[in-house]
Amino acid sequence: DYMITATQSVVNRGGAPVTVRPFALVNRTDKTASLDSFNVHSGPIGAFDGSANFGTNYEDVREAGTIANPGKTNWVGFTDVYWLSALIPDKVQATSDFRSLGGSIFRSDLLYRSVAIAPGQQLTRTTRLFAGAKESAVLDRYEESGIARFGLAIDWGWFRWFEKPIFMLLTALFHTVGNFGVAIILLTLIVRGIMFPVAQRQFASMAAMRAIQPKMKAIQDRYKDDKQKQQQEIMALYKQEGVNPLAGCLPIFLQIPIFFALYKVLILAIEMRHQPFALWIKDLSAPDPLHILNLFGLLPFTPPSFLAIGVLALLLGITMYFQFKLNPAAMDPIQQQMFAIMPWVMMFVMAPFAAGLLIYWITSNILTIAQQKYLYSKHPQLKAQASKDAVVTARSTK
Repeated sequence: DYMITATQSVVNRGGAPVTVRPFALVNRTDKTASLDSFNVHSGPIGAFDGSANFGTNYEDVREAGTIANPGKTNWVGFTDVYWLSALIPDKVQATSDFRSLGGSIFRSDLLYRSVAIAPGQQLTRTTRLFAGAKESAVLDRYEESGIARFGLAIDWGWFRWFEKPIFMLLTALFHTVGNFGVAIILLTLIVRGIMFPVAQRQFASMAAMRAIQPKMKAIQDRYKDDKQKQQQEIMALYKQEGVNPLAGCLPIFLQIPIFFALYKVLILAIEMRHQPFALWIKDLSAPDPLHILNLFGLLPFTPPSFLAIGVLALLLGITMYFQFKLNPAAMDPIQQQMFAIMPWVMMFVMAPFAAGLLIYWITSNILTIAQQKYLYSKHPQLKAQASKDAVVTARSTK
């Protein structure tokens, strides 16, 4: 798939030896290239001595004029987010370089060793050209056939050991249900199911924290003018009672790698490109196309990205708000204010992100709300205390 095989042959029909140097080249312009960013490489790329190299960009080549690549070239070319053009030598050692041809035109050269052809002899060199979409399964098959590190033409980054399994699971779910949006929802269900025991331990920690809150309040009142002493006494109380105040954050910390992996999958995988979900969501890899400020397209203008609040971003803010409402009330007024505004801040922050990412987060919030209600039903004393704390918090903020 997407692979072209080119064979060059030279026959010496003269009476003296002839020296030739076989080569291949591929050109690229940076005018139509996707943006090269800290988490997605776009530009010159290759594998040299068995290691993939993402360190060269178009500006580097423009400034240097020519950049020779180190060691033996396994493959070399140009990439952007979804597409790749790469030259692959066939069973013969080759070197390569990147060149600026002026303006916005760049070239990658694949160079074989010079060879002397005796009279009446023939030299043949075979080079393959990959020119097409960076479909993960296709690249992996070529890597398995002997093209070193070809699967890394997709810039999975440092966490590919985690991102690629998430992509494979998401793809398997898609093949089962036929819709990537539904696959993302099923992925969220799987993640929340795996993390349910962690959530139960989180509730046990919440119960322990509630049990020592009167003692904490007494310490805060006693040392209200000495914050350092107050903090020392609170930490001593945690140690004495065997309470870990960070235990409630564990589910959030555990979800961060999954969230980042899904983010990379949505922006890197061409399999996700233009994949619809339902209703107005026609591309899960793109932001929500409906914006509240222009009345969902009725007004003839496009809001700037930081104000482009769509339906999904609004749902994210609402579900996060209700999720926080079920959490224990913070004793610190600053924390209370932070939790009050965080859902609406995140609504603005996440609005420009891919719709698929917001669907994952919204689904996770809804499942967390359902999970919290279930666990409150199992621990009614926590529910009663949460309601009491909410009343106290509301009075203290007036």
